[in-house]
Formats: sequence, C-alpha cells, structure tokens
Amino acid sequence: MTMKRTSFKLLLGTLLALALFSVAELAAASGQYLEDDQYIVHYSAFNASMLTPQVAKAYDLNRSRQRGVLSIAVQRKQPEGPPVPVMAQLKGFTGQLGGSEIPLKFQLVEEGKAIYYLAQFLIDDGETLDFDVKIRPTPEYPPMALSFSQIFFEE
Repeated sequence: MTMKRTSFKLLLGTLLALALFSVAELAAASGQYLEDDQYIVHYSAFNASMLTPQVAKAYDLNRSRQRGVLSIAVQRKQPEGPPVPVMAQLKGFTGQLGGSEIPLKFQLVEEGKAIYYLAQFLIDDGETLDFDVKIRPTPEYPPMALSFSQIFFEE
C-alpha cells in the first residue's frame, strides 16, 4: 500500500513538473521577447483554459475561459553558452486603451532550473488588452519596459 502511494505521488509530481515546464516553454517558444545587451525577457499571454488542471491547482490559478495568464521569463546572457534564468522584480498593469489600469499580481514559479512569473487577469471575448510591465533583473539595473497589446477570445 505504501509503495503504491509513493509511486503515485512520484508520478503526480513528475506530471506536474512537466506541465509547469510546458508553461515556461510556451513563453520562450512563442517568439515574443524583449532584449537588451544583458538580458532577454520572454513573454506570452494566453487564455487560462489552456492550463492543465494540475498546474491551475498547484498555483491557485483560475482555469477559466474568462481569464487570461501572462507568463514572463527573464534570462541573463552569458559570454559563452545559453542564457540562464534569473529572478527579477516585475510591476505591471493591463487594461484597455483609455480605460483604467488594472495592476498585475505576479507569482514567482521555480521548477528545476526554470524561473518564471505568472499573473492572471479578466478577459472578455474579442477584447484587446494593453500590457505595460517594468522588469528589473537587479535593483540597480534600469527597468526594461515591456508593452504590447493582444486580442483574447473565450475559446
């Protein structure tokens, strides 16, 4: 009985790690990024219904067609080799042009070597939202400004 329970927990943990890795990879693979001479910021905004139930539960995210998720991953460039994930300070807002700014609450996610941030927001079908996020990889580093607009659908 204990062996089965331990195996199940190990399997569940592995599946959760793979699902979380998929969210981090979604940001990197989406091709949306901001770059300067020292850092790369990958970002992706998507409908929260794309989250697996396990990921939504693990990070207390609302898995709903009326919610969106913003995923941001920051990497420091290396003189040799691939960039490495780093933590950062993020402050941002979303909203519609001319409307009120809604603050984004970013949640840090660390899974293995992956580091990324998730924030949720409300969406309406066919709505275009504007995003403005200031990213500081270190307190001394000047903020990187990420601004983009995206249309969301309640798939």
